[in-house]
Amino acid sequence: MRFLPLGLAVALGLFATTASLPAQVEAIAEGDAAFARRAEGAKGARAVAGPVDQAIAGYEKALKAKPAQLEASWKLLRALHFKGEYVATTAEAKQAAFGRGKQVVEAAIEELGKRAGGRAKFDALTPAAAAKALAGVPEAPHIFLWGAVDWGLWGDAFGKLAAARQGVGDKVRRYGEIVLATDPRFEEAGGHRLLGRLHTLAPKVPFITGWVDRDLAIDHLKKAVALAPQNPYNQLYLADALLQYRSAAKPEAIAILKRVAALKPSAERPVEDASPIAEAKVLLGKAGG
Repeated sequence: MRFLPLGLAVALGLFATTASLPAQVEAIAEGDAAFARRAEGAKGARAVAGPVDQAIAGYEKALKAKPAQLEASWKLLRALHFKGEYVATTAEAKQAAFGRGKQVVEAAIEELGKRAGGRAKFDALTPAAAAKALAGVPEAPHIFLWGAVDWGLWGDAFGKLAAARQGVGDKVRRYGEIVLATDPRFEEAGGHRLLGRLHTLAPKVPFITGWVDRDLAIDHLKKAVALAPQNPYNQLYLADALLQYRSAAKPEAIAILKRVAALKPSAERPVEDASPIAEAKVLLGKAGG
């Protein structure tokens, strides 16, 4: 099929304007435009609230128009993470952002569960089987990755031991394993990064988090670095795990931290990249590097 010249197509009204789009599509577009401006006014790893609040408002509007909108769900989770991690400065503000995220991810997984025979049936599946059941849903890995991140940070905001008692670690582990089973390379080895960090930080509580494995933490993070060495968090988290649990690998950890500390934030993620670079410098100081 041949296409009409651009000017004629516009004259005939063949290109939809945002006013003619369904409400949720227009709202997602508004959220996307605002999220693209999330670094405006930022100083290093601290961002201002305005742009991301506008993004959140757009995605919330999309969900209100269509509660089962999975694209809006995962993008809202991503925006809430940005607000809680890079904008919020108080425990209360972090709890509010991640608390809302907790609601969003569980509602989204309820919707995903319907597509796999119901939530109870879905929850009974192994991570590999769950990933296979949702193979035709492109939003699924986004929801599980950002949902796991949100649950983990919600737990941090309320305290690791309290989170462990409430089963936060089990949720993060399952969601991360589903991401990993879907695609090990997804979001720059997001599944490996997430699980590696979980096994690094989660407290070992008898009968609650007995599955925590520090060796597995290092294994996951080495795989994350191998798959996506350009991601500064992959390198930072590996160095941190080595410093904590492999004393003989301290020189390797320091070398990694020096590489991260020397990086410049990317143009695409200046705020997100500034955080691990700053953290690397702090860890270097503590390690005597």
